[in-house]
Amino acid sequence: MSGLEVVAPLVGEVGAHGIGELHSTIASKIASSRNLDDNYNILLKDMEMLLAIKKDKEREVQRNNHKDTTNAYKLWTNRVSDAAEEVQKLKVKYEEKMLPWWRIQRRSHLSEEMEKKCNYVRELKKDECLRDFLVDKPPEPVLKELNVPQISGYPTLQGALKNMLGLLKNNKIKVIGVCGTKGVGKTTIMQNLNNNEEVAKLFEIVIFVKATADDHKLQEKIANRLMLDIETNKKHSGDVARRIHKELEKKKYLLILDEVEDAINLEQLGIPSHVNNGGKVVIATRLPRVYKLNKVQRVIKVMELSPEEAWKMFRDTVHAFNPKIDSLEIQPIAKLVCKRCSRLPLLIYNIANSFKLKESASSWSAGLEDLKPWPELQNQGLEELYSCLKFCYDELKDKKKQKCFLYTSLYPANSKVYTDYLVECWAAQGLLGDINDKRSYRSARNCGINILEHLANVSLLEKGESMIYVNMNHCMRQLALHISSKDPECSFYLQDGEESENLSNSRAWQQARWVSMRQLLDFPTSQDSSMILTLLLRKNPKLTTIPPTFFENMSSLLLLDLYNSMITQLPSSLSKLTCLRGLFLNSCELLESLSSEIGSLQFLEVLDIRDTKVTFIPLQIGCLTNLRCLRIPFIVSEDNEAQNVHVISKLHRLEELTIQVISYEQWCNDAENVLQHVASLENVTHLRCCFPSSIILGEFLSRSKSWSCKQQNSFRFFVGCQNSRRPQILESFEYKITNYLRYCNGGQKDDSAIIEVLPKTDAFELVCHKDIKKLTNFAGVVCLERIRGLLITRCNKVLTIVSADTSSNTMNGIQIETRVILPNLEQLYLENLLNLKCVFRGPLHSGTFSRLQTLSLKNCPSLSDIFSNGAIQHFSELQNLKLEDCSKIEVLIREEDIEGERDVLPKLEILLLVNLPNFKTICSTHTLAWSSLELLRIHNCPKLKTLPLDSDNAVNLKSIKGQQEWWDELEWTNNKVRPIFAASNEYFS
Repeated sequence: MSGLEVVAPLVGEVGAHGIGELHSTIASKIASSRNLDDNYNILLKDMEMLLAIKKDKEREVQRNNHKDTTNAYKLWTNRVSDAAEEVQKLKVKYEEKMLPWWRIQRRSHLSEEMEKKCNYVRELKKDECLRDFLVDKPPEPVLKELNVPQISGYPTLQGALKNMLGLLKNNKIKVIGVCGTKGVGKTTIMQNLNNNEEVAKLFEIVIFVKATADDHKLQEKIANRLMLDIETNKKHSGDVARRIHKELEKKKYLLILDEVEDAINLEQLGIPSHVNNGGKVVIATRLPRVYKLNKVQRVIKVMELSPEEAWKMFRDTVHAFNPKIDSLEIQPIAKLVCKRCSRLPLLIYNIANSFKLKESASSWSAGLEDLKPWPELQNQGLEELYSCLKFCYDELKDKKKQKCFLYTSLYPANSKVYTDYLVECWAAQGLLGDINDKRSYRSARNCGINILEHLANVSLLEKGESMIYVNMNHCMRQLALHISSKDPECSFYLQDGEESENLSNSRAWQQARWVSMRQLLDFPTSQDSSMILTLLLRKNPKLTTIPPTFFENMSSLLLLDLYNSMITQLPSSLSKLTCLRGLFLNSCELLESLSSEIGSLQFLEVLDIRDTKVTFIPLQIGCLTNLRCLRIPFIVSEDNEAQNVHVISKLHRLEELTIQVISYEQWCNDAENVLQHVASLENVTHLRCCFPSSIILGEFLSRSKSWSCKQQNSFRFFVGCQNSRRPQILESFEYKITNYLRYCNGGQKDDSAIIEVLPKTDAFELVCHKDIKKLTNFAGVVCLERIRGLLITRCNKVLTIVSADTSSNTMNGIQIETRVILPNLEQLYLENLLNLKCVFRGPLHSGTFSRLQTLSLKNCPSLSDIFSNGAIQHFSELQNLKLEDCSKIEVLIREEDIEGERDVLPKLEILLLVNLPNFKTICSTHTLAWSSLELLRIHNCPKLKTLPLDSDNAVNLKSIKGQQEWWDELEWTNNKVRPIFAASNEYFS
């Protein structure tokens, strides 16, 4: 090779740098060329060392898998990988070309590249990020629970989960309660909620913890889930709370607290409560009092499985191991075993597992025989359940409350036991203390109601609607029967057909304290029955005759219940029941008279003879001077026997009186005379009666000694009409309403007595008033302050319910009501008002309708406006709105009535629109927010062509139902709500 080939490339570079640098450049290139081999070897060794360091670090990461690596370290590993690739390319370039010594230019370039890469590799070897590259891992968004039972295929459980998911999407709701008895499946639902994929998308972190009685331990569990490094010393709980709060305040979190037994101060734990970050809390408990104490906004009640679901769960659990369960010999027995599980998943699963290896019908039958009331059977599920329920019973720590609970087991499981009746039974047994001249029956009743509420709040009893009745589920009843069987003071005898097969108490019924028999056919009279305190022969259609001497040996009997039996008369031995406190003969339809022996019952406190043919008023009742509660029919005998109305005035201790009017025409003639005697009673605190006119009501009020004493009266008054069994307005309340007034066929000149009663009234029904044009003209604002339920129907002069157009006060030139109107009203029903044009016309005083939750409008053919002049701003609590059979109305909410407000009905959840032939639009503007709307029902609204709803302004909408042909003709600007529509031709009530 010529010297020109060696030097020429260098000369080119000289041209670029200048002649003066020629010598130094050539020398540098030659030196670099000579170092190529050395640089190559050094680079390989340095790279080898760097990769060894990386491998060592990777092993350290594997050993500390509970830790995470820093972001800087992750970036370093990426750089090392990139550097390794680049070194490999240099290695290939070096080995492939094997440049001879005279290729000075090329050798020097490659050598310089390797030198630079060496320096880079050495920097990576010494990088600072390698020192403390392991850090605590951030908490996983969801820690999935393992071995969680699947709830698909069980609508009861799946429905509760679905309802919960719906509430989690509601931005207005922060705290949700899940309530149900022990073993009903709450924990399983919570586990499925924790593992739900939809939940994982809704929240940045899901925290599932089992609650503890120790708040510090609960706080520690939450902190550990958030992977906070904390000290367990209780003195630092405030610091831990601050750290938890800081961790969660910027996160959309879901906190699931399972098995909560008491109030939990979430703020004290560090859970943000006033931060609007979308965080939610779900509290699962078996105790209703818990969600009251924890300010739960919505409660989901988890019920027992249906019989079909229970059998499916039991059968599937056994069938996985033993297909013989489907055999003709075993399946009938298996269904009886399943029935003993009280439809509770906890029992079903455990008992099914204890039966799954039984191969023959004989072994199944033996197992069924062994399945007696607890705790005889050694079964994990039964022992766990019994232990929990027995603890609840022991925690009552009050013998009186415990006996009240045990007494309730006399009634079949899950049957409705009416609270007034049950309290009267307790009082008759002396469980509520003595009733005497110093202590009223009302005081004892209040004590009983307090005990009932406590038993319900600790989940030993279950509340029925409006607290009108309670019931006891199968498990609680078995617990109560088992405890009663061990306690001589509470010994029982039950003969309830199918129920009786579960009982362990086999003593003769005459030896028990509490006896309930529905199939009593034989009446032994010779045996000593002096131990019996309660005898329930209720709902016994075959009971037609009681032998004359049947009660001879029941001298200790305190309560006798013959409700709904077919007896025609009472036996002469009734006079032997000298200790009797309560006698229930109601619904004995064939009973026409009370025997003279009833006068011997000097200690009788409660007598109920409604729905019998006993003529008003039996003379013998006058002897019952200790009577506190009397319920009696007003019925005229065929021979028009004279009424012994003077008897009423002899009942000086009477506190509660119900007159059930059957012969209404005769009552209209006799009412004034009868009520004159009622008015003479000084101690009456509860009266249920009808008054033929408001004039007769006024006369009664002016004469009544108890009303004039300003006592805390409770009443159900029916004025101008016959009394009804269950007033319509009371059906809608979740709690019990005590003071009710129904006023029919009145006029302005007759209203004074009604206006006197209204300030004490909780629920009011106004029917067929001749003159009223608007509610405030009828009664005045002050009279209506207490009203919580209001029904106005067939008042054909009514033009509006509330308006400001007759007030003398003005605001900006517009008249306005000067006082708050109906501030406590919760339910409003307007029906058959032929001339009602506008329901609410503003402006109205602040606080008006501030608690209204339900508004129902039905058959108001002249109605054109519901809210006008800004009235809609007063309905911030409205949850249910129903509009039905209103032929004129076209618009629900007009744009001019909302005054720029976007969220005018912020809590509206249910909207029903039914039979509105001219209805065109829900709202004339599409800018309103329907933030709480969940259910929309539309039926027979042919002119409604658009919906002001989409996934942005109605984020919680779950369901739209209507006719398919109507849906198909809708005009859409946004069709994101289409998937939630379900076609239906059903009428929505």
